[in-house]
Amino acid sequence: MNDSPVNDAQQVRQATPAQVRRIAKARPYVPLHDLRRTYGLPGDEEITTRIETPEGPAWIGLPEREARIIEGLVREGEIALIFADSPRARVVLGFHSLTLHA
Repeated sequence: MNDSPVNDAQQVRQATPAQVRRIAKARPYVPLHDLRRTYGLPGDEEITTRIETPEGPAWIGLPEREARIIEGLVREGEIALIFADSPRARVVLGFHSLTLHA
């Protein structure tokens, strides 16, 4: 038995592939800061994860778990990524659905 009080603010909401797919289909564009805010994910510039895309490697400002969800949905053809216009690195700004919006 744990004597420490349970704090709802400490419980982390986690995105699932189905939820990310649903968010992408509901809107024409999903900026990463909206995904971070929705699920209470860390959002500082030090959190970046390298993902593999059909166009080559890219960096996404999400924790490892959520970055792998995005990477998987891209690989499955469910979403497409939108990149920053940076000549030095492919940085993901957001994503959108590749299927018709509901």
